Amino acid sequence: METWLSYRPADLLMFSPESYLRLFERLNLAVWPGQVLLPALAVGIVLLATGRQHRAHRAAAAGLAAAWALVTWRFFPLYAEINLAAHWLAAVFVAQSLLLLLTSADTGLRVDRRSAGWWPGLALLLWGMVLHPLAGLFAHRGAAGVELFALAPDPTAIATLGLVLMTAGPGRWRLAVLPVAWCAISAVTWWTLLASGS
Repeated sequence: METWLSYRPADLLMFSPESYLRLFERLNLAVWPGQVLLPALAVGIVLLATGRQHRAHRAAAAGLAAAWALVTWRFFPLYAEINLAAHWLAAVFVAQSLLLLLTSADTGLRVDRRSAGWWPGLALLLWGMVLHPLAGLFAHRGAAGVELFALAPDPTAIATLGLVLMTAGPGRWRLAVLPVAWCAISAVTWWTLLASGS
């Protein structure tokens, strides 16, 4: 028992900070030049969610489902090369994509300026879609290593959480559970990576 208690989270980590950061370079290289279309997807989702027609709200949910599916398809196969749990973690993104598809068949995503979560939601949306990628540049990771919405998991989960906070409807909170869960998983991963590098 004493041996088990001597382990730190960093001892259980299967990859180094460098390997994890290199993953995003490989991801961007694998989809190049497809990521130039991602800003259009992000803006389109937001515009549809702020539209007045019900079919626009449904299309916004479908677009967001596609973003989560894209992360599952492109990021997690690469992540599985350095993390044995990647396939289980990918299930979070598959489940969220399915939830969003169900939402697109029902109420969709409708942004409501009167929502109590409008301002925090807007901040998270901007962070996930704009500032998170820029943060990678300021951290000297270079353009090749930035994490992009609809390609990398963290900005996708953060932006989704922001959009959900900005929307109206009684069922919106179920759409926040998995993005929050992913943010918690990612926070623990980064904390462990930083601890292992110190």
